Amino acid sequence: MKRALRIFSFLLSIVIIISLFAGCSHNSSKKASVVNTKPFSKLKQGSEVPNDGIITENNRFIMTWNSFYSQVVITDKQNNAVYSTMPIDAMEIKYDEDGYEIMNNIQIESPLIVNYYNPETLSEDKLFASSDAIKDGKIFSEEINDGIRITYVFTSHEISVPVEYRLKNDCFEISVDPKEIYDNGESFVTGVAVAPFLCSLGNNSTDSYFLIPDGSGAIINPQSIDHIGRQGGKRVYGEDITVNKFTLTSFEEKMNMPVFGEKHGDTGLLAIITSSAERAYINWDIGANAKKYSSVYPFFKIRGYNIIKRPSGFMMSLAEIPIFDDYIVEEPLTVEYRVLDKENASYSGMANIYREYLLNNNKLKKQEDSDVVGVFRLLGGTTQKTFHFGIPSTKLAKLTTISEAKEIAEYLSKNIKDEIMLELIGFGESGIDVGKVGGGFKIAGELGNKKDINSLAEFCKSNKIKLFMDFDVIGFNKRGNGFSPSKDSAKSYDGQTVYLGFYNNVSRVAEGKTKYVLLSREKLGLASAMAAKTANNYGFDGLSLSSVSNVAYSDYSTKGCGVSGLLSEYVTKAYSGIAKDTSIVSNNANEYSAGISNFITETPTVSSQYDIAVRDVPFYQMVFKGYVPMSASSVNLMADYDIAVLKCIESGIAPTFTLSNNYDNSLAQTKYSAIPLSKFDGLKEKIVQTVKETSVITQKVKGASIKNHTVTENGLRITEFDNGVKIAVNYTEQDLTFDNMLVPAEKYIVLEG
Repeated sequence: MKRALRIFSFLLSIVIIISLFAGCSHNSSKKASVVNTKPFSKLKQGSEVPNDGIITENNRFIMTWNSFYSQVVITDKQNNAVYSTMPIDAMEIKYDEDGYEIMNNIQIESPLIVNYYNPETLSEDKLFASSDAIKDGKIFSEEINDGIRITYVFTSHEISVPVEYRLKNDCFEISVDPKEIYDNGESFVTGVAVAPFLCSLGNNSTDSYFLIPDGSGAIINPQSIDHIGRQGGKRVYGEDITVNKFTLTSFEEKMNMPVFGEKHGDTGLLAIITSSAERAYINWDIGANAKKYSSVYPFFKIRGYNIIKRPSGFMMSLAEIPIFDDYIVEEPLTVEYRVLDKENASYSGMANIYREYLLNNNKLKKQEDSDVVGVFRLLGGTTQKTFHFGIPSTKLAKLTTISEAKEIAEYLSKNIKDEIMLELIGFGESGIDVGKVGGGFKIAGELGNKKDINSLAEFCKSNKIKLFMDFDVIGFNKRGNGFSPSKDSAKSYDGQTVYLGFYNNVSRVAEGKTKYVLLSREKLGLASAMAAKTANNYGFDGLSLSSVSNVAYSDYSTKGCGVSGLLSEYVTKAYSGIAKDTSIVSNNANEYSAGISNFITETPTVSSQYDIAVRDVPFYQMVFKGYVPMSASSVNLMADYDIAVLKCIESGIAPTFTLSNNYDNSLAQTKYSAIPLSKFDGLKEKIVQTVKETSVITQKVKGASIKNHTVTENGLRITEFDNGVKIAVNYTEQDLTFDNMLVPAEKYIVLEG
């Protein structure tokens, strides 16, 4: 039977390869990596694991070894808190009422989970170090500077993975070097989950919760759910858009930051993924009665992959089949764990610690005080199909011309006396649709001429309006300005050009039948520089790079850029190349672009609202507010306008509006759901009223950081800023009180410090 399965797998693999790669050459000279896992037959086993006792220590921590469970244990000398790769209280021997020992679920004792490709099922399976290495395989150790390396050998599958545990001055670190992974080449490693129950809580623990950076931030309580609980995960910085998707998914917020944490009473942990964050997922395992513990943990992809549909005629349960690269990533997979104490054992404390980490590592710098009271994203044009004597063609439908943008600016300036921002979206040759790189680096003639542009720029400069133009420098499908879709596009791991479906430059979603490609990583700097030059030539205050700031994608034509790797480095380099001469606006920005932007628009104000999450928190704003000026998600596109405005007030940030001047029924058939909701004429009075209300708050907390954020038992949300201002927001339908002051239902109050 096993032989038959192997033959079947081999034949199916041949069919897949032929159908997927026929007619293409394997461009190995431009591979993102030429390193593979080492052959298991050459594995040299090291020393036996140590006995119980101290492995190493420094001024802050003691690292010990628990030989009974084969676990590394970390003790914090400052508060005597103890942490381990399995829940500490699960190490206690317990007995049931009949005197029998209560056994732990094997998964909570696993310091490592390995994903591997199973050639018999053509899918990914998992190995748990607790059962498949510690119990049924073997482990061995090696002393390293400030710690120990434990190699977990999964004998039955001929796989071994080394994990390094290190003490640092202010944290402890766990890391895996993919280049030191061994497998037999058939059951090969595709990913690893590091310390899945280090950041864990007992089910139904009181005064305890997890933080995940989903959207603005989400809090998860470790409540028992059922026997199996809820398991899931989300890619840091967003899903790799080069990977095929065959099912439609509902809209979800992104995880913009490589950080998560847990709080338990006066202690807790903040985990920061410090290396290979682009390849990481933040996973969760919540409320399983069988495990008795809930956890949040990092998982890393180490091998490029794609998804294909199951070939017709093959009897198998899988509708989709993963196809993996021959090579693995080379960058270490590293997570640092910072201990929380009484003063910072909260998500507010986590935000403060993470912000300090970004500052200390030059990932964040305080920008000049350039807050605005409102951001107005004006949509330029969109391509429309037309027919002339039955012959199809396309034209640019004008949503907002440059002259109309000036009229909008005049109205806003007259009615809003404070500083605002205009962001021109889709004013290039192809509008908000994909065309040439950067929209051809010019404003479409249908939308305005040089005289119109100069008039708009001069008006904005003299009326406290910051003017920016957005350039899509990632998605393109036409040759021009020195860029070719065939030569300058990102490549898949087999050397082919990656072709994707329609790219919505407003929602950043790929859909439909229109094909486009992604710009090669090596060209990002050049394209960004060309966009900056265009913005400067037009006399604008700067440029918006919304696509660069929040989209994750792989490019196997460039070393190290497989599995979305090194995206942060290339974006940082592109930003640095233009930052001296122009201001940069990012949109819903990932951490690496947020920290070096001059302004962030469309910051997330809600989470994806998974059923495991008990509430949203403004963690994103708590990290960046006061250092990078920002505005919230477009309030006129949110399901509940009034609640969206309250979200701005809660964080002390400006509202954003996505607007257009023209709309007719023919545009209802376009791919952009935002267009019918963006008509300026029907919103202008409401916009002015909203900005006047929120500007009172944004001016009070201008340049201030969020010092603390709490949610009371009755649901009142309190934001305290470092300049002493407090805001109490009531999202409930009942009147509440704070400091003996009434907070009406769905309203707020402001208290001066």
